[in-house]
Amino acid sequence: MRAIDQIRLLQEPAAQAIGWALLQFVWQGALVGAVSAMALFALRRSAADVRYVVATIGLTLMLTMPVVTAVQSWRVMTAEAGAAVSAAPQSVAAEPRSGTLLPAVLTGDQPAPTTLDGTGHQAMGDSAARTTTWVRIAVLGWLMGVALLTVRLLAGWMWVQKLRSRGTSLAPEMWDQTVARLARRLHISRPIRLAQSALVEVPTVIGWLRPVVLVPGSALAGMAPYQLEAILAHELAHIRRHDYLVNLLQTLVETLLFYHPAVWWLSHRIRVERENCCDDLAVSLCGDPYAYAKALADLEELRADSGHLALAGREQREAGRGGELR
Repeated sequence: MRAIDQIRLLQEPAAQAIGWALLQFVWQGALVGAVSAMALFALRRSAADVRYVVATIGLTLMLTMPVVTAVQSWRVMTAEAGAAVSAAPQSVAAEPRSGTLLPAVLTGDQPAPTTLDGTGHQAMGDSAARTTTWVRIAVLGWLMGVALLTVRLLAGWMWVQKLRSRGTSLAPEMWDQTVARLARRLHISRPIRLAQSALVEVPTVIGWLRPVVLVPGSALAGMAPYQLEAILAHELAHIRRHDYLVNLLQTLVETLLFYHPAVWWLSHRIRVERENCCDDLAVSLCGDPYAYAKALADLEELRADSGHLALAGREQREAGRGGELR
């Protein structure tokens, strides 16, 4: 632990503020998670888009709370440090040396002298020193976890981008016309490219500004036209709702707050409700819930029959997308 105390980066007020925010978020995240769980339970019979909004608000609060806590802690620390320097006598305000005296901001108006240890740091009580050390350990562990998850996220994102061109071919023109018609009904103005891919197991949306819908070749060959149209309507619903961008932001929150189970639970609920919302939009377009359910069942059968497709890279795709958009 002594070596951790010597890391200069962890001694900065900003690092200390982040550490306190991370520790405070343990109970803050649990509180938001509990309130979100109760709200979702109360709304279990409501529309999927209502539950989606509630879960999204909960995850947004989870991201906001540690940011606000860190900013407030940093302001307090810098203000106290400035007050200590301004209150110090001119003779003491000189560059500190080991064993000299420095002013410490106490609860009263008068500063009390404290000594510096051999490393030049302000000496403090054993309890306060241990607390500060654990805060620094928390920051160091958090930085390492974020770095590892960021590498995993970037690797997955690079693999997803390769799916745009690797193993893809143009879909039949009739399906381009179907996509264009569905896009008009969903009021989507962005250009959408449809391609069949040998590396995906289920229809997948890639991209936000210029999205690409990848469809397994087995689905194009083995599904009835009305079934595939219903599946495409589900994918276009993701594009209409900007789910690709939202999912990337959601994955960013998971990366920054990876250590809290409530974050992963609420993020999973968002993905579940996202799929339910797109199912509702797809049903509204195809007009037949039974036919849509049958299309999903047939797609799952095709996926099971061709399970050898796209196994290499499946884990990377999930890492880059933070979950499948189906």
